Amino acid sequence: MLDRLRPVIARPTALLLTALLPASLALTACGGDGDDLKGLDAVAVSGAVGSTPKLDWKGTLDADKVDTKVLTEGDGPAIAKDDVVRVDFTLANGYTHKITYDTYDDYTVGTLLKIGAKKEPASVSDVLVAGLADHIKAGQKIGSRIAVTINSKDVIGDYLGNAQAATAFASLDIGNEDGLLYVADLTAIAGPEGAEQPAPAWAPAIVEKDGLPSSLDFKNAPAPSGKLEVATLIKGTGPVVKSGQKVLASYLGQIPKGKAPFDQSYTDGRGLEATLGGDLASVVEGWSKGLVGLPVGSRVLLQIPPSLGYGKEAQGEEIPANSTLYFIVDLLDVADPEPVPEPSETASPSGSPSATPSGSATGTASTEPTDGASE
Repeated sequence: MLDRLRPVIARPTALLLTALLPASLALTACGGDGDDLKGLDAVAVSGAVGSTPKLDWKGTLDADKVDTKVLTEGDGPAIAKDDVVRVDFTLANGYTHKITYDTYDDYTVGTLLKIGAKKEPASVSDVLVAGLADHIKAGQKIGSRIAVTINSKDVIGDYLGNAQAATAFASLDIGNEDGLLYVADLTAIAGPEGAEQPAPAWAPAIVEKDGLPSSLDFKNAPAPSGKLEVATLIKGTGPVVKSGQKVLASYLGQIPKGKAPFDQSYTDGRGLEATLGGDLASVVEGWSKGLVGLPVGSRVLLQIPPSLGYGKEAQGEEIPANSTLYFIVDLLDVADPEPVPEPSETASPSGSPSATPSGSATGTASTEPTDGASE
C-alpha cells in the first residue's frame, strides 16, 4: 500500500521530471490562461464518447469544490452497486491546461471500478482513479460520458510523502493544489463478450458466486498433462493481442490441490495490467504463450506446466515448487507498448551511445502485477 502522508509540494515550485512524461501525454489542450473560474465554467468539453475529449479552456480551473456533470447520457444498462465497470478517462490539469493521463491513447489501457466500493490504493494509477471513483454512481448508464472537477489535494495530497508516488505525480506535472478535470466514459460492465465455446475434457469446472468466478473445482478433472493447455471458453470480438502489448485482465489462479485460489481479482474488481511476450513481459511465460493471438473480450482457461510457470521456485505456502498453475483470464482491453526513445546522438568516450533504452516503461502510472500472475 502507498504511505499516506501530508503534501510537501506546492505550485509553482513542484518538481517537473519531464523526462518521465511520455510525449503522447505532453500535448497542451486548446485555450489560454485567463482568470480563475469555478469548476466546469473553466472549460468547454466536446468530442465523441470513446475518444480523447477536446478541451477549450476559458481560464484557470478553481476546483475548491467538486463539480460533476453528465455530458452525454448513454443508452446502455444502468449500473448497480458492486458492478465492476470498465472506464476510459482523460485527466487534465486546470493549471497547466495539459492532458496528463489518457486511456484513449494507443499506449494506455482502461481501468476497472467497483461501484460503491472503497479500496486502499496500491499503486499510483489507483490514486488517480480514486479521484474519479466516488463520482461514478449506481444508476448511471453504460455509454455515458461524465466530467468531474476536483482539487488535486483531495486526490494526491495524502500520498506525496511516498517517494514513488511523489516522483510519479511530479512527472505528470501535478502540483498539490491544482484543479483537475476528469472526463470519463462508462465503457462496459467488465467481463467477457462473445460466443461461448464448450470446455475441453481437461478443464476443471468454474465455480461462480454472484455471477463471477470464485474458484475452480478439480473433482472430475484429469491430472495435469504436463503441457501448456489453452481453452477459449468465450471467444471475444475485439482486437487480437500481439506479443509485447499490454492487456487489462480480470483473473483467478489456483493449483489442483489448492483449497482456494492463490490469487484473484474478481471479488474487489481489480484489473491486472500485464505485458505479454517480448523483452518486457511482466507475467509468467505461460500467460504470454497462451494469451497472445487471442481477441479482446475472450475468457480463457490456462493450464500452465511448471516449466512455463514458477518452476522449482515455491511462491509462499500456497504455490509449492513444481506446481501446475490454472488460470481463468478475461481479456478486457489492450494497448501498444510505449515507443522506445531514440538513443542520444552524443557519443560516449567508448564510442557507444551515451544513453540506451532502460527497457522499463516510464511516465505512465500503472498497476503492479500481483504475485499470482507475475514472474
